[in-house]
Amino acid sequence: MPLDVDRAKSTTAPAPPPWYVRLIMIGFRTLLLTMLFALLGMAMGLLAGIIGTVVIAAMHHTQPDMTAAYRHVAIPAAVASGAGTFLWNVFRAIKDAVSGRR
Repeated sequence: MPLDVDRAKSTTAPAPPPWYVRLIMIGFRTLLLTMLFALLGMAMGLLAGIIGTVVIAAMHHTQPDMTAAYRHVAIPAAVASGAGTFLWNVFRAIKDAVSGRR
């Protein structure tokens, strides 16, 4: 029996999810992306902090203090990238809600 292509296609779009499901999806996406980008910011900040600490210690002929890489570079980088990502996701979600997309 051949497949009837016309009958297989639906002419109506699926109903959008209820408001509370949409709110949960937006909140989950915002928190997930914020955590991922904060982690990426901390990793990149830690790499930059370690390289900078080692270079400065080599220039001064001293032992590098690796706690400075965490305290002064990695944690502020994670906070900055996490805050920026959070604000970007919130503004994007508001813009999508106002324009009626998704």
